[in-house]
Amino acid sequence: MSDEGGVRLPRAFDDLRIGITLHDPATGAVLDGNERLAELYGYPLEELRTMNVEDYTAPSTRFTQREAVERIRAAAGGDPQVFEWQIERANEELRWVRVQLNRTTLDGDDYVLAEVQDITAYRARERRLRLLSRVVRHNLRNKTNVLLGYAERVKTAIEDERLEAEVQTILDITMEVGTLSDSVREIEEIAEPDATERSPTDLRELVDDLVADAAAAFPSADLTVDGGTDIRVIVDKGVAYAVRHALENAIDHNDRPEPSVTVSVVDDPEHERGIVRIADDGPTIPDHEIDVLNEDVETSSTYHGTGVGLWVIQWCVDSLGGELTFDANDPRGNVVSIALPKAAD
Repeated sequence: MSDEGGVRLPRAFDDLRIGITLHDPATGAVLDGNERLAELYGYPLEELRTMNVEDYTAPSTRFTQREAVERIRAAAGGDPQVFEWQIERANEELRWVRVQLNRTTLDGDDYVLAEVQDITAYRARERRLRLLSRVVRHNLRNKTNVLLGYAERVKTAIEDERLEAEVQTILDITMEVGTLSDSVREIEEIAEPDATERSPTDLRELVDDLVADAAAAFPSADLTVDGGTDIRVIVDKGVAYAVRHALENAIDHNDRPEPSVTVSVVDDPEHERGIVRIADDGPTIPDHEIDVLNEDVETSSTYHGTGVGLWVIQWCVDSLGGELTFDANDPRGNVVSIALPKAAD
């Protein structure tokens, strides 16, 4: 905490494990800060008061005093700011931080409060996971392409029907494994920061667009949409992946020459949710593929690529604070329901 005169933060802020600074809403000047901030930046608060943002910004990062002041003024005007920034500590160590700027009032006067959280470990872990993801996707795609090529050559070279059926099984499994790289890529895309920005979305319009895309991709399928309009949910880009995967699963894994799929948009005012129900007339989804979506159930050797699409749906719905359920359709098939929180009126 500052020992100088002027405005001071409450002493309780020194107990926090995130850095806190108090800024002048017009000039952006640092007025006070907590002990964690000094630890994080490696500079005493008195010295930070006299420094510009460029003085402790990493050389590879473009973030100027002018940009900082603009963000502080925007927050002071009622527009909260959230951004990530790489700093250079006093010992030249580079750290990533996430900064949140919000307007606040102390003793009747307006200020801007900055919450500064060290996310270096998170960023490093994220980089490693993304690298692993890309390596896995690249190897899966390349190896499955090689397997497919050899299997196709063997299939055309044999005449034994029994062996031909076995080779076809190899082809089917290889195609299944090949789709894993697409699912990994989609999860990677959904995790991008700009993909997780939520906004009110008309659920019927979203469903209409996705069904139109599915109809073009699967011309033999009989797709219909019914249900309410003007049902707005608060979602991000992940909702499109979830509904698209549910549609594709209903068609891809259907054993009828002309799969029938009905997509219903339902209002659930009692629970303040909008629901998308995808009903098909195909084979029942195996219990073990639904069971493994439960974190308490260990994945077994019977689990295979067909269920990966369900993982993507579950991951997307969970990230949106929604609920994914599975029911039997009558007289045959499945009903996959995606319930999503409604946007405030």
